[in-house]
Amino acid sequence: MRLDAIEYRVHETPRTEPFVIASGSSTTTTNVIVRMESGNLVGFGNACPNSVTRETRDTILRSLDALIAGVRGREFESSLEFADALDVSVAGNPAAKAGLDVAFHDLRAREKKVPLYRFLGGGSRDRMRTDMTIGIMDLEPTVAKARAWVGRGFRALKLKVGFEPAGDVRRVRAVREAVGPEIELRVDGNQGYSIQSAFAVARELAALGVVVFEQPLPAEDLNGMNVLTESSPVSIMADEMVLTPKDAMRVRWGACAKAVNLKLMKHGGLLRAAEVDTVCESAGFPTMIGCMGESVVSVAAALAFGLARGNIRWADLDSHMNLVKDVAPPVRFEGGDLVASDAPGLGVRVDPDLFR
Repeated sequence: MRLDAIEYRVHETPRTEPFVIASGSSTTTTNVIVRMESGNLVGFGNACPNSVTRETRDTILRSLDALIAGVRGREFESSLEFADALDVSVAGNPAAKAGLDVAFHDLRAREKKVPLYRFLGGGSRDRMRTDMTIGIMDLEPTVAKARAWVGRGFRALKLKVGFEPAGDVRRVRAVREAVGPEIELRVDGNQGYSIQSAFAVARELAALGVVVFEQPLPAEDLNGMNVLTESSPVSIMADEMVLTPKDAMRVRWGACAKAVNLKLMKHGGLLRAAEVDTVCESAGFPTMIGCMGESVVSVAAALAFGLARGNIRWADLDSHMNLVKDVAPPVRFEGGDLVASDAPGLGVRVDPDLFR
């Protein structure tokens, strides 16, 4: 496949409400939408600035300029060849690479005239349950949000915590009481706790039927994550501490978690995320496919990835539902599940005015 033309546009939009987590807050999101051409085919990708990889809008734009210069006009026979070419052009900067990687995979699936999830190896399953994330807020609005999202059909919720342990537990307990035992609850500490606080919170979460406790401690605290993982009654999930296959190996060797949250922006796209997932699977770690403040373009790619990978047990693909204006219509949501398009490629119809 020859890459004839590649361009990008910056899309900025407010969130529907402020989003607060233990490591920060935001009221807007920025996504860089990539458009890639091969003959008459057009593919789209998305790069999202984020604090985990320390990529900003400006660093992504600079990286994309260098990456595009390294691959435009060249022929690529495989996704691995393309990913390796990106790594030769620019070190690091996985979110910028993810934007190009997703567009390349969209093109390849369109060329084969199959949906992306089937191109990646998926079968007949076309849907996956996603949670809706509720940021840190006072108890009453937290409960109101939980009831509202369940009323809209969600069967799983993720609650952000990490500010104040006792208050966090009260919020989780109130949500459990409000939504009942059938709704799956997941909790994300975003590195906000000390080990003493995390262990105390974990014991309370276990009694509330929480299925995973995500990144309670700082990413660099491998010893603390090991001690917590060994003693916690709730499965500990690693997120910010796993960006590369080597990171996943380190978590395995250090017994620092029992599950891992994968994100296309952290790993550099679909192919590199698959490499991380392969390490996790070999270690016996089930995985989640998550997102950052992303548009529907990369959320659709992440859904396809989740459907194609047997090791992925959970999906946290909700960011596009909290944007005031996205670049394309949302992925279909039905009965608590995101449903992949059966159109070739991503099946996402990006607003043509974005590239005029």
